Amino acid sequence: MPNETVTHSILKANGPQLDWIEDTVVREVPLTIHYNREEIATLLCSPFQTEELTLGFLINEGFIQIPEDVYEIRHDPLDHLVWVEGKPCLLQKELMSKRFVSACCGKSRASFCFANDALMVKPVTSTYSILLQEAYDYAKFLQSYLPLFQETGGIHSGGVGNRGEAVLTSYDIGRHNVFDKLSGSAFRSHLSLENHVIFFSGRVSSEILLKVAKMKVPILIARGAPTDMALSQATALNITVIGFAREQRLNIYTCSERIIR
Repeated sequence: MPNETVTHSILKANGPQLDWIEDTVVREVPLTIHYNREEIATLLCSPFQTEELTLGFLINEGFIQIPEDVYEIRHDPLDHLVWVEGKPCLLQKELMSKRFVSACCGKSRASFCFANDALMVKPVTSTYSILLQEAYDYAKFLQSYLPLFQETGGIHSGGVGNRGEAVLTSYDIGRHNVFDKLSGSAFRSHLSLENHVIFFSGRVSSEILLKVAKMKVPILIARGAPTDMALSQATALNITVIGFAREQRLNIYTCSERIIR
């Protein structure tokens, strides 16, 4: 993967021994996104699935909703710029507003979210369920789908699964970017994620949970730990959260009825 990594001379220590070696380092680039000729954001990311990342970001921030909202997308890979022409967004400036605190979903569950999250996020209605062994299989696949991590130790990875099969996969230096890339890939493929699983290499924060809710995915399987705020949101939004997933071990934190023995 010559475009996604570089080599760097390092001094490697092994006990008292010091040796100069060439090490592989993951690349990080600033990707600047323009929507209807206005600069929207600059994302620090891996130079992979750039257009999918752009589309997923625009979906999850409320700029676009359906493929017909996108008229044209152009990418300059040398200067890391993307221009998207699409359906006019009347709330374009408001959608990039600062965070605020809101009480949502009742019973005094407080969460930090973007202003547009309060409008975009609704409880997941899917009754989709999976076998426990299927959850183990996704965890095993996630562990095997880490060649760049094993080479560099510097990326997150994730995927979308259905019936035990990985339908979409992605990776990036940023865990948020992994979800945006998956969302953008599904968007391009006209794939509804309501009866799918997302598996992910990192921890589950409230912001990650909100991205899953926006994608309308009912089950999230992660190798890392969830936060208490993420679990409060997951309960309120009817999302099954699984953490510490390994080949034959995992913790089911919320909405356990979706996991069948």
